[in-house]
Amino acid sequence: MFKENAEGWRITGDAQGGYTEASYSPDGGVQDGYIYADDNVQGGVWYFTAPETYHGDKNEFYGAKLSFSLFQDSDMSNQFENSDIIFKNGDTQITYVYSPDAYPGEDWTDYSVTISAGNGWLIGEYDSEVEATEADIKAVLANVTEFSIRGEFESGPDNGGLDNIIIDK
Repeated sequence: MFKENAEGWRITGDAQGGYTEASYSPDGGVQDGYIYADDNVQGGVWYFTAPETYHGDKNEFYGAKLSFSLFQDSDMSNQFENSDIIFKNGDTQITYVYSPDAYPGEDWTDYSVTISAGNGWLIGEYDSEVEATEADIKAVLANVTEFSIRGEFESGPDNGGLDNIIIDK
């Protein structure tokens, strides 16, 4: 997906000094280049955050399959749970959380989830136990203000990469 640059994707959180453009590598991705970040180990969680082309009315995403590939390079000794995928509409968010046994390793790991009710989406933070309804998901997709994919899975030094993001019906 990333053929020439980071295409506006940013790193949010404690990697690379906070809100900054993702680093880009032309080699080694799933398809051509990929983006990545190095963790500054400042205590937060960092994310790959999509550019504004993913913002606004995205109700066409409802029922679509979101796919992407991740890797992490870390000790893999202190993995932790958090929101893995986030769509926000202002202060309201839907979150998807993968089980710890599905976290990426040093090789590219492929992920796929359908953006619809009944597929494990939660309303709110990763520790919410409230499953998002169709109305909840569509309310967030009506005006997406942020779309992020978690890049940090290790408490401590790590780096991670993202490639091959597809949202397709």
